[in-house]
Amino acid sequence: MIYINNKEKLEQFKKKNNFFSIIDFDRTITTGASEASLGIIPKFLGGRCLEERLKTYNHYRPLELDYTIEKEEKRKIMREWATKTFTILSKYLTSEKIIDDSLQNANLHLRNGAKEFLQSLYEKNIPLIIMSAGVGNLIKRFLEKEGVLYDNINLISNFFEFKDNKTYINTEKLMASSNKDYSKIPEDIRKILDKKENILLCGDIVEDIRMIDTKQRDKTLTIGFLDHNIEKNLDIYNNNFDIVLTDNEDFNTVMEILRR
Repeated sequence: MIYINNKEKLEQFKKKNNFFSIIDFDRTITTGASEASLGIIPKFLGGRCLEERLKTYNHYRPLELDYTIEKEEKRKIMREWATKTFTILSKYLTSEKIIDDSLQNANLHLRNGAKEFLQSLYEKNIPLIIMSAGVGNLIKRFLEKEGVLYDNINLISNFFEFKDNKTYINTEKLMASSNKDYSKIPEDIRKILDKKENILLCGDIVEDIRMIDTKQRDKTLTIGFLDHNIEKNLDIYNNNFDIVLTDNEDFNTVMEILRR
């Protein structure tokens, strides 16, 4: 289903080459049924790594989708989740090769039309920021594997570093779904983006709207993919996103909306 809540915003995109796009990765570029990038490595490694990951996921994922929780409390909860998850991964991710190996049979799939959408942005020289609280190393390799890591893309995410057979990540500076915001984009890139008249934002949770500043909301067309808890969360998505796509709608629909 397609819910268009702000037709006026669509009019702003008549100048199609004067905008940039900022998009979440997990279950936005990828399908709603895909594994989150944080779950790919534990599923591949199995054993204690998978056991510990599932324990945290089963506790925190329902909270991520619960919009009855007060905002500040939810930010704290999501921060806890990110810290616990990356601490688990740091224990078991012993080499960069594991990332490549874990992608071979991973349940990670682009939404229909995503490949064409990303190619279209590249061909039109439209800057694209992919911002994710997931594993940046894995997301980058996945995009390369799919042949869509174009020159117009800047990937802002959490990256592991590998040195002397050890794995490093600064858990104090983790990007979680609760602190994923425009300030995370390097200043030199923001200077280019700020010259654009409009912004196209796509995400799968309401917190993804924070990927742009509050002062940018009037010039931003926000599209939300709602594939889980649809009946429970439809109202809050319609109240926050200009367009809401449910039931595994895809980027073919996004392109058709923009064409119209």
